[in-house]
Amino acid sequence: MLAGANDVSMIQMADVGIGISGQEGRQAVMASDFAMGQFRFLVPLLFFHGHWNYHRMGYMILYNFYRNAVFVLVLFWYVLFTGFTLTTTITEWSSVLYSILYTSVPTIVVAILDKDSSRRSLMAYPQLYGAGQRHESYNSTLFWLTIADTLWQSIVVFYVPLFAYWKSDIDGSSLRDLWTLAVVFLVNIHLAMDVIRWTWVSHASIWGSIIATCICVIIIDVIPVLPGYWVIFDLASKGSFWVCLLGMQIAAVIPWFGVKMFIQHCKPSDIQIAREADKFGSSMELARQEIELNPSRR
Repeated sequence: MLAGANDVSMIQMADVGIGISGQEGRQAVMASDFAMGQFRFLVPLLFFHGHWNYHRMGYMILYNFYRNAVFVLVLFWYVLFTGFTLTTTITEWSSVLYSILYTSVPTIVVAILDKDSSRRSLMAYPQLYGAGQRHESYNSTLFWLTIADTLWQSIVVFYVPLFAYWKSDIDGSSLRDLWTLAVVFLVNIHLAMDVIRWTWVSHASIWGSIIATCICVIIIDVIPVLPGYWVIFDLASKGSFWVCLLGMQIAAVIPWFGVKMFIQHCKPSDIQIAREADKFGSSMELARQEIELNPSRR
């Protein structure tokens, strides 16, 4: 963090340049990534906003990869199953709306509002800032776990309805709406499992996207000129549709839920320890006692 005009070259070479707007001019401010009026603003910039933004960016990189990969892999399994025909498992309109409407709003809201720890915890325990230096929110282990979970969920979403309706009079093209709803429900439930700080905006975006998807699927199926006319009503009129939809969600999220529970109970991070203390301990208790965090790692 630099303030003078002679510091411009050093700011430009830094990964993140912070300039002070003072009496020495605004050259450093113009060349910096962030500008502030006083040095005391550096603490909230680094410890609060820097930490939160690292957590959000790390998680969103993994989630957006997962969100799109699940959708694409369902299409991929269908292509393999049909012998590389030109048919698709998802309707054209649903393919377009998947990233525009079905799953975009929750991703944006969580990426802006979610916080993995409170201001009080970050200020009380400065060592929590080391989570970014240790790459706890984005690393190779999390990446490969996300890939494995993505493969598992895509297999469940595609093959469970296929085998459930194998001996029925419903063919693969008639299962398009079920596959669409299953993928959208799954990625939004997966996101809801990982949200840490719930707000009414988060609730509205996640559950509202699921409702909006159902409405869009119904609207698409009541247009006679589009393929799959009235299919959703024929499927939803049978109890097997709802059993299959619920069973897919449970089977798909069980591995990820188990991994999360194991990590939180057996190998909690400093962030998780501080968050639990902040959640279950009162302000007076936190002020009097010292939370035992994990030993420092280099």
